[in-house]
Amino acid sequence: MILIKCLGHSGFSVESSTHFLIFDYSEGDLPNVPKGKKTYVFVSHSHYDHFNENIFSLSDGDENIKYILSYDIERKIRSEKARDCNLVFVSPEEELKLDGKLKARVLRSTDCGCAFLVNLDGRNIFHAGDLHLWLWDGMSENEQFFMIKTFREYTKELKNFKIDTAFLPLDNRQEMYSFLGISYYMNSFRISHAIPMHFFGPSDIVDRLKAAPVSKSFRDKLIKMEKGDEISLI
Repeated sequence: MILIKCLGHSGFSVESSTHFLIFDYSEGDLPNVPKGKKTYVFVSHSHYDHFNENIFSLSDGDENIKYILSYDIERKIRSEKARDCNLVFVSPEEELKLDGKLKARVLRSTDCGCAFLVNLDGRNIFHAGDLHLWLWDGMSENEQFFMIKTFREYTKELKNFKIDTAFLPLDNRQEMYSFLGISYYMNSFRISHAIPMHFFGPSDIVDRLKAAPVSKSFRDKLIKMEKGDEISLI
């Protein structure tokens, strides 16, 4: 069983009996790190809504805390506290064996940085970061074609895995294109539970997705979470 807490926007913590994972914390209160558990802080890229240097204050010399940071973050770090932290900078297509129960694969992103597919004691957890189908009003046909092609290329590796929990963008700003990325994920890959994130607007976009015909085949797998919400998944 894992306990998931929404930290806001695209930030989440995932706690198991042995590990505590943090993904893309950017706002609000820092999560309390449980004593005695191996803690890994993942950051998918350097954008302000995914990376907050306050994460480095979690460590305070605790060797159980390791930071897995996208390659583009290294040149953005200004915090002196980061010097004393256990930092690992990763690039797309890397595979990491972090300890006996935790592995991570690094995927390319259609925006900045990377996405993470983490295997925690046999459970696959996918955090998309900004790996998403970024279609916008005003794009040319060529731009749309290139984005669709790139998104499919960068996500194809997920076909090799059963994903227990996926954190996926669902962005209000895309308007009529908002549902296309998450629909592709849900219809193309074996995802048991999906938690939408990165709303940039009201969270009722999740309710609208669930009510839309496009979600008929996967709406029961969607879990709506807002900042401070917690849920346990088997």
